[in-house]
Amino acid sequence: MKKTLCLILSALMLLPVWAQAAFAAGTDGTKNKTPVIFIAGFTSTDTVDEETGERIFPPSADSIKRGLRETIRPVLDRTLKGEFHSLDYPLNQAVLALFDGLRCDENGDPVKVRTTAAYKYPTPEAIRAKYHEDEGYTADDHIYYSYDWRLDMRTLAGGFHDFIEYVLECTGAKKVDVIAYSMGTCVLSSYLAVYGTEYLDQTIFYCGAFNGSSFCGDAFKRDIEMDAESTVAFLNGVLGTDARGELVKALVDVLHQEGVTDLTAAVAGKLVDTAFSRVRRQALKYIFGRMPGFWAMIPYEDYDYVRNEFASGMVTDAFYEKTDFYHEVQGNIPALLSSAMAKGVNVSVIAKYGYPNVPVIASRKDGSDAIVDTCYASIGATAARYDTPFPEDYVQANPEPAGCVSPDRMIDASTCAFPEKTWFIKNSTHLGTLNGDESAEYRFMDWLIASGAEMTVENEDYPRFMIEKNHQLEPLTAENDASALGNYKRENSLIARLKQIFEDLKKMLRLLFVK
Repeated sequence: MKKTLCLILSALMLLPVWAQAAFAAGTDGTKNKTPVIFIAGFTSTDTVDEETGERIFPPSADSIKRGLRETIRPVLDRTLKGEFHSLDYPLNQAVLALFDGLRCDENGDPVKVRTTAAYKYPTPEAIRAKYHEDEGYTADDHIYYSYDWRLDMRTLAGGFHDFIEYVLECTGAKKVDVIAYSMGTCVLSSYLAVYGTEYLDQTIFYCGAFNGSSFCGDAFKRDIEMDAESTVAFLNGVLGTDARGELVKALVDVLHQEGVTDLTAAVAGKLVDTAFSRVRRQALKYIFGRMPGFWAMIPYEDYDYVRNEFASGMVTDAFYEKTDFYHEVQGNIPALLSSAMAKGVNVSVIAKYGYPNVPVIASRKDGSDAIVDTCYASIGATAARYDTPFPEDYVQANPEPAGCVSPDRMIDASTCAFPEKTWFIKNSTHLGTLNGDESAEYRFMDWLIASGAEMTVENEDYPRFMIEKNHQLEPLTAENDASALGNYKRENSLIARLKQIFEDLKKMLRLLFVK
C-alpha cells in the first residue's frame, strides 16, 4: 500500500512537468511535424536580371549617389527661385533612375522580360534540416518563401501553391503551417480563394496588408499632408532605443521645443506635396500605377477611385482583370477565413499598434504599426488616433465578447471579424521590435501553432492585448502601459520648454561623452 501511494504521489507531482512538455510540443503530446512556411512581404527579395544575376532593385549605392547628384542641384536651384513648375523633369528623372527596372506594361507584365525575383527555392536538404528532433518544426526556424512582388495576386497564389507542393514532396508531410507577413497575407488570402484549404493546417496572418494600407491609398489619391507633432512622434517610434537613436531623438526634441520643426514641417510639407504631385502624374503613375502587386495593398474603399480616376487610360482590361480579382478577394476576406475555419484550418490574426501612420499622408494620425493601419491588419478593429485615446467612459461597440477595449483605451476589438482569434501587440513596429529582436513574437507564434485551433485570446500567457518590453511580450495592463513615442508634444509654457530642452541637452551630452 505504501509503495502504491508513493507511486501515485510521484505521478501527481510530475503531472505538471509532463503537461508542460506536452503543451510545448503540441496538444497531443507530439512534436509539430507540420512544416512551417513564412511568406514574406513587399520588396522582400531583390529584383534581378535572371540571365546575368545583376541586381536591378534595390538600386546600388553608386546609382543612388549618382541620381542624387544629378537631381539635388537643379531641384534646389529651381525651388529657391520659386520655379516649381519646372521641377517635373529632374524629379521624374530621379524616380525613373531608381525604379525603372521595376516597370510593368499596361497589362501588368514586367517590361524587362528577364527581370525576376532573386529568391530561389531552398534545397530539399535545407528544408528537411528545418525539422528538429527535440521540437519538430518551429515558427522561429521556418521555411522562408518570397516571390516577385510586382505581379498580380492570382499569379502569386499559383506560385505559392507550387512551393507548398514542393515542401510536401521534400518532407513527406500532408499539410503545412503558414505564417503570412504583410503583403504575404494578400498572397495567402488569394491562395485560399483559388486553391482552398486542402494543404493548410495552421495559418497566422501577421501584420497583414491584406485589407490594404492608407499609405498606398493616400499616395494614389495624393492625400499628402505633414505636421510637426506627427513627424516627431513617428521618428520617436521608429528610431530605436540604441545610443544613436536616442541622440537623434533628443536633438529633434530640442528643435521641436524651439518651434523649428513647425517651420520645417510646413516647408517640407509644401515641398513633398509639390514634388509628389509632379512625379505622381508621370514616373510614379507608370511604375507603381502599373504594378498589380502594389494595387493589392489599396484599401477596399479606395479601389474604385484608383481604378476609375488615377489609372484611367494607362492600363488595359487585362490589367483590370488581374487587380479586380484581388479586390473581390479583399471584400470577402472574413467569409474566406470563416470557411477555412469551418474546414478545420486554424486561423490566427496578429496586429500591432502604438504608432502614427507614415507622417506624410492625410491618414498620418491613424493608429498603426508605422506602416499598416491597425484597423486593416486586424480585420476591422476600431483604433483610436495615436494621440487621442477613447474617452474614459467609452463602451465597446459590440457587447460580446467582453473585455474588448484595451487597457490604454486605444483599441476596441469587438468590431473585429474574429475578436476571439485576434491578438494586438503594442510598441512593436511593422518591421520588427525596436531592439531588433523578434524572438518573443516567434515564441508566441510557436505557442499558436503548437496549441491548435482551440486556443483563443482567453488565456493568461498570451491574452488579447500585449506589450513588447525588453525582448518579452507581457499582458498589457494599466500598470505596465508605456508608449514608445516618448515626448512628441511641444510644451506650452516657456519655463516648461526650457526645462525640457535642458533635459534633452543633458541626455545628448551623456550619450556623446559618457561611455
